[in-house]
Amino acid sequence: MKNFKFYLLAALVVAVTCTGFASCSDDDDEESTANPATRVVAETKKHDTAILLCTFGSTYNESLDVYDEIINDFQKQFPETDIYMSFTSRTCIGRAEASTGEARYKLDQWLKAIGDAGYTRVAVQSLHVIPGEEYLSLMNTDIKKNFMIDWYPHIDVLKGANLLSTDDDTEAVAKVLYNHYKEKLADKKNLVLLMGHGNPDVNYNANIKYLETQEKLQEKATNGNIFVGTVDYGEMLFWPKEEEELPADRIPVTSAAQMIANYPDCIYSQVMKYCQDNNLQPNEVNVYLAPFMSIAGDHAHNDLWGIEAIAENKSLDDVELNTNEYSWRERLEKIGFKVDRTFEAHPVGQADADHGIKDGCGIKALGSYPEIRAIWVNHLKEQWDADAWENGEGYQPEA
Repeated sequence: MKNFKFYLLAALVVAVTCTGFASCSDDDDEESTANPATRVVAETKKHDTAILLCTFGSTYNESLDVYDEIINDFQKQFPETDIYMSFTSRTCIGRAEASTGEARYKLDQWLKAIGDAGYTRVAVQSLHVIPGEEYLSLMNTDIKKNFMIDWYPHIDVLKGANLLSTDDDTEAVAKVLYNHYKEKLADKKNLVLLMGHGNPDVNYNANIKYLETQEKLQEKATNGNIFVGTVDYGEMLFWPKEEEELPADRIPVTSAAQMIANYPDCIYSQVMKYCQDNNLQPNEVNVYLAPFMSIAGDHAHNDLWGIEAIAENKSLDDVELNTNEYSWRERLEKIGFKVDRTFEAHPVGQADADHGIKDGCGIKALGSYPEIRAIWVNHLKEQWDADAWENGEGYQPEA
């Protein structure tokens, strides 16, 4: 009898406990599925029109000021709107809040929160530099297919193009950059190297925008001492990808001359050819580095500058030239170039700062130039003035 009472009591305890767990689990499920952007949009909404700025994203503190300046520029041009910013990089979204302390929501969360908030019009402005995979996915899948056709066909949408959308854009960006580096470029013993992100898939035509920008820059800099490469596109890396197989008519690279002949577009080949053409040794040349990206994030700090290597005081003796595991700065210094660390750089004394610093970083990205930010703003204004709003109702099947 005692055993029966004991087991009965135990069963009751288990039942109550399980009920409690189930209740907590239900609450957790409800909380976990709630859209966190909904509250932000509800608290922000003051107008009938929203602008969603879409950028690749960053986990670095240096990006925050640039993003704030971009938002302010749009607010000045479009005062009767509510403005939000979303990252299109899933990786950046996942890491940004932990590194910067500011919450960043997924693109679909922003879109659904905006769509549910009662806006009648939504303008989407890309802050991408080139029309690559991220940009096309944003406009064709996230905005057109998902938002306009599947979710909110009744809401009017306006779409603003990426930075280098037209030849006029390329000319304008080149003019801004040339004017900024004009004094440096007047001396043949100075080189300016710009690192873009690049699209790894060769099927996209977006990477040609980098070559077109370089051509415009070199037309202005008559010494031809400014180059644009990438961190993610094979032919325009500092050094070709190690796994890339040489065509049958090419011999393995064992010298700078062979490298220049086989891979003329990589940064190594371009800077070495420049030295040969101008009878210069690398140790006679000063190099100025800058990102050809919207903000100075992880690529600018590590792939371009090698800030972590500076913080750890790593020796150049261990740097390998023929691998993209090392930063541009490290490999340039390995060759003998003098990379300027004072003009536009991260303070050496704060090189060990996790995910950058809020103030004091001198790395200048494209979004740091008011004239370049104005190109993004003008892209949206041109569409706005043209009354180019559209919605997804025409794509809906007939009842």
